[in-house]
Amino acid sequence: MRQTALSFRSGNLTLEAVLASPGDAAVACPGVVLCHPHPLMGGSMDNSLVLAISRSLLEQGISTLRFNFRGVGRSEGAYDEGEGEKDDVAAALQVLGKLPGVDGKRLGLVGYSFGAVVSLVGLGGYGRIKAMALVSPPLRAFEGLKESKSGVPKLVISGDRDQVVNSESLQEAVAGNLEGAELRIIPGANHVWAGLENSAADEVARFLAPHLVK
Repeated sequence: MRQTALSFRSGNLTLEAVLASPGDAAVACPGVVLCHPHPLMGGSMDNSLVLAISRSLLEQGISTLRFNFRGVGRSEGAYDEGEGEKDDVAAALQVLGKLPGVDGKRLGLVGYSFGAVVSLVGLGGYGRIKAMALVSPPLRAFEGLKESKSGVPKLVISGDRDQVVNSESLQEAVAGNLEGAELRIIPGANHVWAGLENSAADEVARFLAPHLVK
């Protein structure tokens, strides 16, 4: 595994990021952008679940780009209530697709909590991605959302002890808004996936790999 610190532009802001790549890929590999939890609640690209997902994807031969939203860590700007953050995701996907060693035609997107909200509500502006995973999405991710028929395969994963959204409400939201999405409820998991980070990460990697690794 190789990790490289880098920065990229989102509008007039510079954001910090880390690219993680499989050790000795002979050909360009697929890539996935990872979006972290809420900036005002301690969320960052170094979140334990974000790191676990990155490791699991690397084991499948998939590069990852995790980054700090505007106003987090060394990223410039300030929290923008999910609006400017959509631009951050779009910029991250664009940058990842152009990096050496990454196949820009095989990109995926993962969002956790706040990151899931931004990933879903901005999906129409992110260009063509092959698949996406939404981890512990709050119900507000589905507010005002027209039924998604984008054709992008989607995984929604949450825990049955999630303190932010109960399983029944999430099932209704997914059924009513995300046509064809896979929903997985993990027993014993709460919103922060304490002690179950690797289980969630492996579920995400198992879902994305068939869509990205050819």
